[in-house]
Amino acid sequence: MKRYNHDQMIQLYEQWKASGTSKMAFARSQQIALSTFYYRANKIERTAVPSPAGFHRIDTEALHAGAHQGELMAAIEYPSGMRLELYSSFQQVSPSYTQLLKSLTS
Repeated sequence: MKRYNHDQMIQLYEQWKASGTSKMAFARSQQIALSTFYYRANKIERTAVPSPAGFHRIDTEALHAGAHQGELMAAIEYPSGMRLELYSSFQQVSPSYTQLLKSLTS
């Protein structure tokens, strides 16, 4: 089994998160002892800086250009001309967030 320093383990942890595989499969593929990978991954998760309260990560790659389905819930237009639109068909928006957006656009 290989040995990794803290920075290398953080890179491996990020690779694992992006891979979509189980911890076991990833650890085996990287020749890391499973107990070591579990321990280090849990340690990284505990020390990670949480996102600011009230902010949620939105996976923009899940959206397809031109695939506007459902009701337009909110639109924000920036001075630069960029426009952000959120539609009701966007699955990852929580119901409480949906209600907040509707209240802001009413």
